[in-house]
Amino acid sequence: MIRRRSRQIGIAAVALTFAVVSGCGQKPGVNRVYAGQGGSSGQGTATGELGGVGADGQPVDPGALDPGAQDVGAGAGTDAAGTGTGTGTGTGGTGDRGGSGGGTSGPVPPGVGDPTPLKPGEPIKIGVHAPVTGAAAIPQNSIERAVGVYADYINKKGGINGRKLQVKLENDNFDPSTAVSKCKSFIEQKYFLVIGSAGADQIDACARYANSRQWPYISGGVHESNPRLGSLNALQTYFAAYLTYEQQAPVITREIRAAFSGQKVGLIVAENDNLDNYAKIQGNSLKQAFGTKLVLNDRAPKKIQAEATSIAAKICNSGAKAVVWNASPGGLVNVSKALTCSVKFYGPGNTSGLNVVATGGCPQINGARFFSSFPQLDRIDSIDPEFRKAYKAKNGGADPDDIAINAWGLEKLVGQMLQAAGKNLSHRTFMATLNSGKTFDSGVFPSAKFAPNKRFGGSAMYLLEADCGARQFKTRPGRYKP
Repeated sequence: MIRRRSRQIGIAAVALTFAVVSGCGQKPGVNRVYAGQGGSSGQGTATGELGGVGADGQPVDPGALDPGAQDVGAGAGTDAAGTGTGTGTGTGGTGDRGGSGGGTSGPVPPGVGDPTPLKPGEPIKIGVHAPVTGAAAIPQNSIERAVGVYADYINKKGGINGRKLQVKLENDNFDPSTAVSKCKSFIEQKYFLVIGSAGADQIDACARYANSRQWPYISGGVHESNPRLGSLNALQTYFAAYLTYEQQAPVITREIRAAFSGQKVGLIVAENDNLDNYAKIQGNSLKQAFGTKLVLNDRAPKKIQAEATSIAAKICNSGAKAVVWNASPGGLVNVSKALTCSVKFYGPGNTSGLNVVATGGCPQINGARFFSSFPQLDRIDSIDPEFRKAYKAKNGGADPDDIAINAWGLEKLVGQMLQAAGKNLSHRTFMATLNSGKTFDSGVFPSAKFAPNKRFGGSAMYLLEADCGARQFKTRPGRYKP
């Protein structure tokens, strides 16, 4: 093993939503967030730690996951609504919702979600948490420009069922405890739903907290389960908008087998217990397809940048011609620069198929293929001609980057879900609409479909390929299904 560390979480993968080059690692605070499963010492919740969340997403103790002394309102945040410059001060709603109740529109379990509808004319507020700063930050200028482009666009057309859409971004500092505090703040301010942008640890923590409050939470597809906390599929208010890592695993194997049948292959996954299940499934899939030709099956340590040379040497010494990579994008760049051999990288989305990775990793990553929930800049104009115009309208004529495509795609998909939930919008009607079996297809992300016992709604992915001549990822033809 590459200095395998006992359950120490390494930097891993991205999520969805509004973007990103980021991964998940065991950051400060993750033990506090998960303390209810045994605390930092495994002997129950330690004094001063946050209460834990069980496999069903319910807090072990009432008031669990309260960040306590943290200032949950700290940070300026970014509002995006209407004109794109923001509305409100970031302090949120007044707390109470008026109305005379709202019926369900699908088989949502009784008691899941507040049935009280929004007041007439009340805007739909969406809170987004993302690592704007921290160990694996999203480029700040990119995400601030990207968030709210669709909201600005749809508001100019009258909004969603007559309601304005507002999107507010908060920095979670790439830290699960901070992320939970931001989610808690959004919920207390009555933001209608919360979206997790990036980082599997942050998404996992906030999804479980939101479920404990019966609050809708949407993210991209990350891992499916944690060995200590259970499956994200058990969370009634969680919805993953594209394929999970585990769902992408057989598709990755299929693509590698088509190009490297009979040749040596490898697998490197971040040392993170959130990725244990993916590592097992992807490893078994490759072993079934390649047998003894699977010559490298390892976990990357947390300090992957410091050990890039030794990881690169292990790849080259194995003789692998193709390697599945599900660890940090920054680690991929550093490892690729240290390679003394030629190897093609493959992996799940949305981790490494961004143009900032191509810029840093070329020419060594030329031909690398990674799945993605969204198409790259070479295809978006033909898929959705409104995107570029809307982005320029909100951002003073500036050209978009690929992070903006991701944000647009997710906002548009969520907007379609909100539209389908009708004018009498409540948490109950919204989640019932998602659980009804209806297919949501915004045209940018592949379609998504949920059910009462199906939290992972993705159907397919795009496949991106690094073109080092252009120092960009390009979109391969078609969509790829499990």
